[in-house]
Formats: sequence, C-alpha cells, structure tokens
Amino acid sequence: MATIPHFSFSKMVGESENRDEPSSQSMRFIAAYDTESKSCIENLETIVNMHQKHEIPATFFIVSSILNKGNIGMVKELLDDPLFEIASHSYSHTVVLDHPICGKVKDARKEIIDSKIILEDIFSKNILGFRTPCGYPEGLRGEKELLELVDEAGYKYISTMLWGPGFSLPADIVEAFTYEKEGFKEIWEIPGHGWHENVLKGHTKVTVPLVVWPTKWPEIAIPNRYIETPMEEFQINKYFIDTANKKNKEHITFIWHPWSLGRFDNKMEMLDLVFSYINKIKCKADTFERFYKTKMKED
Repeated sequence: MATIPHFSFSKMVGESENRDEPSSQSMRFIAAYDTESKSCIENLETIVNMHQKHEIPATFFIVSSILNKGNIGMVKELLDDPLFEIASHSYSHTVVLDHPICGKVKDARKEIIDSKIILEDIFSKNILGFRTPCGYPEGLRGEKELLELVDEAGYKYISTMLWGPGFSLPADIVEAFTYEKEGFKEIWEIPGHGWHENVLKGHTKVTVPLVVWPTKWPEIAIPNRYIETPMEEFQINKYFIDTANKKNKEHITFIWHPWSLGRFDNKMEMLDLVFSYINKIKCKADTFERFYKTKMKED
C-alpha cells in the first residue's frame, strides 16, 4: 500500500476546524451499503437496528447472487421498512469495466440487467438504482455501450463515480449529474464521496498509489496508517459531512461495506456516532431513490 501523509487523531478530536453547525437546507445525507457477501448479510441486522434507532434512511446496494433460500426470508424481513431502499450492486460483484484493483470485465449485461430482474422478483418492487462493483474515477462518462445497458434495464440512477483522479482516494464531493452528453439525459449519476472504508482499515489491500500528491486534502482527511477505532472513523466522516455542509453541496454519501464495518466494529459504534451527529445538526437524510426524485423535480 502506498504511504499516505500523516495526520494527528488528537488534533482531529480536540481541535477540528469544522464546528457543529446546523445543516444547510439543501444538503442530504445518504447512508448506503455495498451488500456483496455472506458476511454482509451476517451484519445486516445490527446495521438495520442502528438505522431504526436513529430513524435514518438507507439504500442497500445488493449483489443478487448472494441471496438464496437460506437467507432471502431474513433479508426481506429486515429490509421491509419504509426507511430502506433496495438497489442493485450487480449479479456477482464482477466489474463492468476493467479496473486496476478489482480485475477484468466478464459479462456486463449479466451484471447490470440480470441483477435487476432477480432483485425485482425477490423483493416484488421496482429497482431504480445500480452501483457498479468498485466504481471508477469518471463514473460511466464516455461509456455509451454500458449506458445503453443501464437504459435497457430501466435504471433511473447509477452510482459509479467512487474514486478521485487516477483511482485515488478520498473521492471528492462531486454533485449529481446526468449523462446527457452521452445521449442519456434521463440517467442520473449520484457519486459516492470520501473513503472506501474497507481500504481505510486495511481490510482490502491496495498496491496502487492512493493519494494524489501534492494533495488538496487537509491532514484530517488522509491518515498515514490504517484507522484503529470507531471514533477515528467517525471523525474522518465528520470532516466530509462538515465540508459538504459548508460548501452547500446537495448530498454527501460514503462507500460502506457491511462485511468490513462488522469486522472492524461489530457494535456499529461508528454508525451510532454518525447518525447522532446527522440528527444533531438537523441534516435531512434520504435514500438514493428519494434524492433522485428530488433532482427530477428540480430538472
């Protein structure tokens, strides 16, 4: 893993420049989970309970092939709540474009279209969103053939822009946009922000350089080691929440994985801290679907 510049956690906790300011009226916090393995399902109940405790909505991007007769009933029961949205995270968690970390593309049609059909059959509801496995620095810009598959499947939004330039991290706080230039003005991109938390903890080893240098990010955002406590993770997330709020961004959302969250923090203390903070600053929380619908009303 590339060396990441140093920062001080003591400075983060005690001397943050970002104060607890009320949220702007426009910013939405969107909790989302890349639900991609058996371990993800094992951590689902604790995550759901934390959301229900704080009444915070969430979108669960689900890899359709992980659902089977042994777990479908439990998953459906846990996510049968108006707080939650079901969206697709592909059929088998295989990339739809070649990726320097996650491997080569195999069958993009199956990952994009078949996953939606399966999830709609299981959950008996229309699936509006798709998040690619791993994600890309530019989303699907310039990828007309893939956008044709997205359009054929009937997705209304995608979340594929999940990295900074050159597959660097953290991902910048980029606003939602459409793929009008590629001929798909009805398809919205809703980017993810900050860190892939599994990378931040060393759960997924990355051998490519991570931070563009010189960096625009302050010390608080780029640790020089893997984080060790839920409070450290919360403080990094808080920095991005406060920055989005200060800059009047329309949304802030992170790239979270239930398997990694549970391995690091099986009580989900970080989520408890984040959700308490979101409610404290009176930030509106949404699912990806609800945020997409607000963008459609504005368009």
